Formats: sequence, C-alpha cells, structure tokens
Amino acid sequence: MTNHNDQELSAQTTKLESDGSLVPQGNNSHALVKKNAEAIAPFDQPLVLTQSPKWTQAIIWTLLGSVTFGLIWASVASIEESVPAQGKLEPQGAVKEVKAPASGVLKEILVKDGDRVKAGQVILRIDSTATKAQLDSLRKLQQNLQAENQFYRNVLNGFPISSPNLAVIPVDFLDLARNRNILISESQMYRMQVNGGGGSLTGDQQDRLNANQAELSSRSQAAEAVVNQSIQQLNQTQTKRLARQQSLALSQKILADIKEVAEAGGISKIQYLKQQDEVINTEAEIQQLTQEEMRLKAVIAEGRSRLTNTFDVNRKELTTQIADNTKRIAEIDSQLTKALIDNSKRLAEITGQISQAEVALQYEELRAPTSGTVFELKAGLGYVANTNTSETILKIVPDDQLIAKVYITNQDIGFVKENMPVDVRLDSFPFSEFGDVKGKLIWIGSDALPPDQSNPSYRFPAKIAIEKQSLNVNGREIRLQSGMSLSANIKIRNRTVISLFTDFFFKNTESLKYVR
Repeated sequence: MTNHNDQELSAQTTKLESDGSLVPQGNNSHALVKKNAEAIAPFDQPLVLTQSPKWTQAIIWTLLGSVTFGLIWASVASIEESVPAQGKLEPQGAVKEVKAPASGVLKEILVKDGDRVKAGQVILRIDSTATKAQLDSLRKLQQNLQAENQFYRNVLNGFPISSPNLAVIPVDFLDLARNRNILISESQMYRMQVNGGGGSLTGDQQDRLNANQAELSSRSQAAEAVVNQSIQQLNQTQTKRLARQQSLALSQKILADIKEVAEAGGISKIQYLKQQDEVINTEAEIQQLTQEEMRLKAVIAEGRSRLTNTFDVNRKELTTQIADNTKRIAEIDSQLTKALIDNSKRLAEITGQISQAEVALQYEELRAPTSGTVFELKAGLGYVANTNTSETILKIVPDDQLIAKVYITNQDIGFVKENMPVDVRLDSFPFSEFGDVKGKLIWIGSDALPPDQSNPSYRFPAKIAIEKQSLNVNGREIRLQSGMSLSANIKIRNRTVISLFTDFFFKNTESLKYVR
C-alpha cells in the first residue's frame, strides 16, 4: 500500500509560485493536497521557505573570488628558485706559509696570532751566531780544497813540489807526488843512458848516471879480463902441445929404431918397453892439451859473447825499468786525478753551502712576504729553526679580496651556471638582524669530489665573488675574516607559484606507480 502511494506521489508535479508556496499540478492535485494536509496535520506547523541573508551570500562570493584570484595570481606570479650550498670564506690568493730561511735560534718574535702585518714588516729575528761560525768554517775548507787542487794540477803538469800550503796537503798524496817526481827523474836518466847522449840533468841525476856508467864499465872490463886471461892460457897450452908433439915424434922415431935391435937382442927388452911407455904417455899428454885448448876456446867465446851482450843486457834492463816507472807514474796520476775530481765536487757543494749561509745572514730578520693577518704561529722564543725541515713557523692570510668557497650537491648542480646571482649569509651574523651579502658565482668545478668522512655524497666545488668585505654591525664596519662559515643561496631561475603545487601533485601521483 505504501509503495502504491509513493508512486502516485512521484507522478505528481508541483509549481513554485513567486510567494514561495507550492501549487500542485495535474488531475490528482486535489487528492494530493488533501493527503499532504493530512500528513502535516499531526505536526501542526506550516513549511515556510525564506531567502538567505545578504552577508551569507557575500561570504560565498568572497570565497569564490579569493580562490579565483589566488589561482590567477599563482599562475602569473613568479618566485626565485635557489640552490643551497655550504662553505666558508677564503682569501682569493693562497695563504702564505712562512718557513725559516736560515737555521738558527729565534731570539725575538714581533707578532702574535691575529696581528695584521704589512709586506716587508719584520716579524722574527734569528740569532745568526752559529751561521757565521759555519760560514767561516766553510770558507776555510774551501781555501784548503782550492790549495789541494792547485797542488795536484802542478804535480800533474810536471812542476816541482813547492807550495806555501803544503801543510794542508794530505801526507799520502804528498808522498805520491814526491815518488812521482823521483820516478820521472829516474826515467829521464835511464833514457839518457840508453841513448848515450847528454842532457840537462840535476846534480843528483848526473851522479846516479855516472855511477851506472861506472858499473857498466866495470862489468865490461871484468868480462874482457876473463877473455884475455883465457886467451893467454890458450896460447900457453898451444905452445906446450906443440912441444909435446915434437917430443912425441922423436920418441916414436927412437922406438922404431930400437925395435929391431931389441928383437935381435942387442938391448934389453925392459929398455924397449920404457921407450914405448914414454911414447904412450906423450900421446896422452898431447890429447889432454888438445882438450884444454878446446875448453879455453869455449871460455874465450863465451867471454866475448858476454862482453858483447853486456851493453844489450844493460839497455834491456834500463828499458824495462823505464816501462815500470811509466806504469807507476800512470797509477799515481790516476790517484791524483781522482782526488782532484772529488775535491772539485766537494768545492761545488761547499760553494752552494756558502751561498746559503750568506743568504741566511741576510735573512737574520724575517719579513712578512705579503700584507695580511698572522695565524697559526707555532714558534716561540728559543725555537730552533732548521732549513732542512719543511716545518712552517706561521701563516699569513693575505689581504686580498675574500671569496666564498662552497660545495654544491650532486642533486642541485643541474641548473647551476657561472655568473648566477647568490645571496651569502654568514653564520656569525644572523640573517634576520644583519642581512646577507650579495655575490656572483664565478667558478664551478669541472668534476665532482668523491665522498669522504665529512661529506658522504658527491659534491661540486664552486667559488662566489662577494660584493662587500665587511658588514655594518651597530653602525660599525666589521671586516669579514677568512674561515667564516656561510650558507649560500644560488638563484637559478624564476618559476610560477602554481608550478610548486603541480610539482608536488605530480610527484605524489608518480609515487603511486611504484609498490615501494
């Protein structure tokens, strides 16, 4: 029954009059009104529709207008998009590391950390007593080595050993030089003796030459005496042999004559045998004398040969001695030349050390290499400066224009280019109170730096030129200092406000594509 009534109600139409009352339309209008009256009767309150107040409409229209204006403004208005970067202030020029130009003890320090110095200003004074003593020692050693080398050159060139500085010559090399002169003198004398000619000799050389010649003459005379004595003995032997030969001939004739008489019995057989024995003995004696002649002839021949060879043997001995002396002279020359070369090397080193010591004396007062601020002063009074070490005594931050060195992350480098404007905010001076310093990006590294302990991500180094080198703090100009930490905002482009919301929307929408 209810469903049927609903269908009947839905089939009816009503009309809204100008006064706000409902007027039923159609054939069943009266029935519908009647039913409606019956339905409202229990509540006993009429339905009255009134027009909304004006302030409500104003609010609605204001909201609609604001939204519309906001959308139009967001689509037209633009804001600056910046890339943040962290870094610190650094001098445009390199920090000057001041090292000790000379060895010595610091006797006066005229600056302290934080002091401002000018180029050429005296900042340290070094006690140069040790340097002066070292310089004197080096110069003395240089003179001695030069005297040694001059001595060695004179010896090698054949000059006599005469030098006012023989005391500085090592004893071993002095003996070598003397032996060399002796060997040269001997060789000269031996050559004169071999050639048989005279020459300019010293008294000692002439005495030695005369002694050698006397010895040679004595040896030749002895050999000649042996030959003469042998000749005399040979003549005697020959004379004796001739006499015995004549005696043998006579004895043989007597033996032949008495042989027939002895056979006939005219004389005794004993007498015959005696004569025969005499003949045999004479023959034996002649044979012995003949052998003696042969021996004496051999002795004479040997003596004459020895006499002839005496001069040849002496020449050979002299030539051998000359060769030995020449070899020994060459060995001595080699040692002297080596000593000369070694001394020349040492002289070069000492000359360099002398130059360093002279320069060190000029740097008894250490001056600032550039104008700037002193920091990291490590030395104190009594500090021993040593040029052999690379230790830095102090550093000077030059008064050049400070620049901001920052690092841009790998994610932000895409739109960053040189000459972009930058807002630099110093951590030491709050931005809300002191503002920022304008700057311009002047350099970007060509490659990213790898991660390290302090920076776990890749980053690009960059440099920013700042417009001011000081900040106004309570009416007073405070100079910026190297090492101040900062935050830089690099202005890369302008974009509309609405693009920020669209980017946010698109990023969230894009994230829905991924499970994780």
